[in-house]
Amino acid sequence: MGFSVDTTGYVHTYEAYRVPKGTTVKNAAGEDVILSKDEDTLVLTEAASRQLVKDRRDYGSALQAKAEIAAQKTQEEAAKKHAQDQAKAMSVFRSLSNGDEVPSTDESKLMEYDQKLYQAAKAAQAMAQMAKKQAEKKASEWDDKEEQEYEEKMKKLCDDSNEAAWGMKTEFDKFSAEQKSNIVEVDSSGVDFSNFKTIGLGGVTGAYIDLSL
Repeated sequence: MGFSVDTTGYVHTYEAYRVPKGTTVKNAAGEDVILSKDEDTLVLTEAASRQLVKDRRDYGSALQAKAEIAAQKTQEEAAKKHAQDQAKAMSVFRSLSNGDEVPSTDESKLMEYDQKLYQAAKAAQAMAQMAKKQAEKKASEWDDKEEQEYEEKMKKLCDDSNEAAWGMKTEFDKFSAEQKSNIVEVDSSGVDFSNFKTIGLGGVTGAYIDLSL
């Protein structure tokens, strides 16, 4: 299962000013700093910065939702198996209580499931067998093939869940790179960069945004 989310609708065109090297701006704390001494720097407009942050937040939520779905499938399958084992344990308990003979593997499974329940079943079995000449032999409730299929299924689900969890960072990095490739330069003539506040946005720089709004 490939872990990815279609970026359509999450990546927009982000306009940016070209700020000449050596230009003094203000950082997020309002302090004067030189944005870059070595080369011109593209600084996103405030509107573009807001859009980029929103796109990252929305895309991250989509990745998280997909990862949670993968994890939920694993949990649901585990819960289903638990319910099946519980039903099998109660079937073994009833068989023992009726005085029936069951496979030793079934007795072991019941003892693992609930030792007190197992002891009560064995006591009831002994009493019931006193009134029976021969105990009915029963097939095991636990089918080896069924157990193997479950293990294989759970391995696949766990692999999918792990791939989804670990794939989030890779896909988000790809998404950030795609966003960065969509930055376009706009006319910055007449723009006073000395009063700009800038903020780092993971590989790009944007005009300062008040994220408390």
